[in-house]
Amino acid sequence: MRHIPDQAEAQKQFFRDGKTLALSFRLDRLRDLRNLVSDNTDLLCRAVFHDFGKPEFEAYSTEIATVLHEIDYHLKHLKSWAKPKKVKGSLLTFPSGNRIYHQPYGSVLIIGAWNYPIRLVLHPLVGAISAGNTVFLKPSELAPETSKTVAGLIKKYFAPDYVTAVEGGAETARILLQLPPDYIFFTGSAKTGKLIMREAAEHLTPFTLELGGKSPAIVHQDADMETSARRIWWGKCMNSGQTCVAPDFVAVHKNAEPEFIRHSKAVLKSFCGNSATGAFPEVKIINDSHFQRLSALLSTADLILGGETNAEKRYIAPALVRADWNQRIMKEEVFGPILPMVVYDSLPELAGRLRDMPSPLALYLFTGSSDVRRDVIRNIPFGGGCINDTISHLGNPNLPFGGVGASGTGKYHGKYSFDTFSNEKSVLDKPVWVDPDFRYPPYTPAKLNLIKTFFS
Repeated sequence: MRHIPDQAEAQKQFFRDGKTLALSFRLDRLRDLRNLVSDNTDLLCRAVFHDFGKPEFEAYSTEIATVLHEIDYHLKHLKSWAKPKKVKGSLLTFPSGNRIYHQPYGSVLIIGAWNYPIRLVLHPLVGAISAGNTVFLKPSELAPETSKTVAGLIKKYFAPDYVTAVEGGAETARILLQLPPDYIFFTGSAKTGKLIMREAAEHLTPFTLELGGKSPAIVHQDADMETSARRIWWGKCMNSGQTCVAPDFVAVHKNAEPEFIRHSKAVLKSFCGNSATGAFPEVKIINDSHFQRLSALLSTADLILGGETNAEKRYIAPALVRADWNQRIMKEEVFGPILPMVVYDSLPELAGRLRDMPSPLALYLFTGSSDVRRDVIRNIPFGGGCINDTISHLGNPNLPFGGVGASGTGKYHGKYSFDTFSNEKSVLDKPVWVDPDFRYPPYTPAKLNLIKTFFS
């Protein structure tokens, strides 16, 4: 591969030549991406297993199927999305035609995250291709086998002047950011997100940040407790809790606490068998540093159930711990299979505490009350979420996915991905057959009185 700045210039020239603009070109490249994924499913799943020990079912359902679904959705709808959108004129612009055109940014940079090292690189790539951009991809170096595999497949299926995957760590990312790209799409931690924002500000580069935060699951006293426990633990245990939208903690109404604990024990037994490391997938914590951080959180927690650890395998069994709002475990994102539980007396009290925290990427509410749903959705800021479920909102391409405030900025999935990687150009088309002198100088009292008549 060329030196990165040379490759960047080649991509920019490829874009300037207009090669990405034809709808047929974009559709063909989406099909190439689909072939990349579908023809190499086993290879990709093996790479994820090497990095995480993730079973094939979970790797396929969370990494492969989601990308294929997104590609198919774009193949079905891209033609209509790409058409100029006609909008109404106004009294001030009459007569005129008014349209919105979608124009790709140019050469965009996508920086993926390690926790879903296929999905979080290829999913935004779908939108970048649909919109007509050239792309630099940087897979996460923390999932090295998957990074190598994805980079190799990108090289095999795409011309480097169109899509290029660059492996490397923080220094590689810094070089890519300073090219500069025409748009940045980043998934990762808030700490790194701040660095991305600083680099983007230097060049006034537009960006999307998909971050994370402490996403709460709220279990109200009227919730179906058995279903609530099962769905919360399903979301928490997926990828061993290393999911940006995993329930980071659970807030349980004081009247429901004993029943929630009882059902949690039953759920984890059904997931894991009699042993804490029984049938449940032993997905590894990504590296020793993260394992040690989670172990330290667990060692100081009031353990209710679970929590067995195996340092050699970097495995932590799902754990429910009793927590206080002021503890360290409630001040930082857990990003692991430990579920802190806090108890609340009333929704207004809980809402006040949640509003005082940074806005989370997701919120999950378990209740049968429409009034409770309305109050939580209206009064607590969050990126997106579910009622009586966890994580499933990511599976609907009609729903925008993204954070707010500390959990990120910008949305994607489905048409929102196409919009994210497109600049909406507003164009007013004025006919020449009528050109009254009303708007032109001199601005007489009669003209002023006429315009006041219209708008007063």
